[in-house]
Amino acid sequence: MRKKLVRLHHLHALMVIILLLSGAMLYVTPTRTWFNQISFPLVTFHIVIAIIYVVIVIFSLRPLLRYISKAPRLKKFNGRLMITAALLWSGSGVIMYFQASFPVNVRNQAVLIHDLSTLLMTPWIFTHTIGHFFHLRVGWPKWWRTKSPLPPVIQENVWTRRDFLKFSGIGLVFLAIGSSIKWMLPTFSIATEENKRRGYFRIYNVTNDYPRYEESPWNLRIEGLVDRSADLTMEDLRRLPATTFVDDFHCVTGWSVHGVEMKGVKVKDLLDDYEIKPGGEFVTAYSGDGEYYDSFRTSQLVDEGALLIYEFDGRPLKKAQGYPCRLYHPSMYGYKSVKWVNRLEFTKERELGYWQKSGGYDVDGYL
Repeated sequence: MRKKLVRLHHLHALMVIILLLSGAMLYVTPTRTWFNQISFPLVTFHIVIAIIYVVIVIFSLRPLLRYISKAPRLKKFNGRLMITAALLWSGSGVIMYFQASFPVNVRNQAVLIHDLSTLLMTPWIFTHTIGHFFHLRVGWPKWWRTKSPLPPVIQENVWTRRDFLKFSGIGLVFLAIGSSIKWMLPTFSIATEENKRRGYFRIYNVTNDYPRYEESPWNLRIEGLVDRSADLTMEDLRRLPATTFVDDFHCVTGWSVHGVEMKGVKVKDLLDDYEIKPGGEFVTAYSGDGEYYDSFRTSQLVDEGALLIYEFDGRPLKKAQGYPCRLYHPSMYGYKSVKWVNRLEFTKERELGYWQKSGGYDVDGYL
């Protein structure tokens, strides 16, 4: 039994480390983007490892509970802590994966729980792993690390000064490590502090650089199966009747940003003003990064209120948000909101978008 538990423990530790590393790579923009560039399905990999991890936890749960029922208090604590973490990770992960079946507030809380449980567990997993590798031992009280009877002061819930200082010191160290990680991680994932909103945008790209339209002119090309092509500058776009509205921005990975004020021009108004009549049933929107694109039915852009957005919350888009212009459909997930959009091409056949080819995302992307 002991050998079996040791093997399960090592396998469990390996899965947790892989999950932490792949999760961190998904969270941090440069690494997530790099995996996109080499066409490695990091999200799918993370989900597959998570499923294997849950299977291992379920398989080992019965012998683990039997073991910790007779184990020293420290072992009981470790076992119960990991069971709690497994429940939080798997429960929130299921909600994030099947997010379309849950209300926005529920899936936002699931993302928060998934992140916070990881941040809180990371210091413990790190010290636990280092301790095993280098055979380091924390000076726990004997009654905590063995089956020794509780001393009278503990039985009476009265700690000695030494016990109090030891437990308080370790708690402060873990709190400091977890807090520092929580403080630093958003700086890796968000381009600037100004990108934060009610819930903040997690910036996802498929290249590790942004188009530099601050240094070169931007224009929007409308072409393909239309009665006339057109090239619009930002000045042309801003001369058209603007639409301002407040909406919640939803990402297919589970997070949302509430109450974002958006300003832009409806695709329908643009086509009407320039007297452009599409002849194609479909339209593909291309990004100025040279890699990203997505497709729509023409009716989805023209008849469903899709816009070309150039302001968030009364300010021009930041570079990381798609400056100077991004496409936005109010009833679709964020992956349909092509950043740095610079070309709309109307076609007879539908072109599958970047994430339909690379990640199996739904072609329409409705919320």
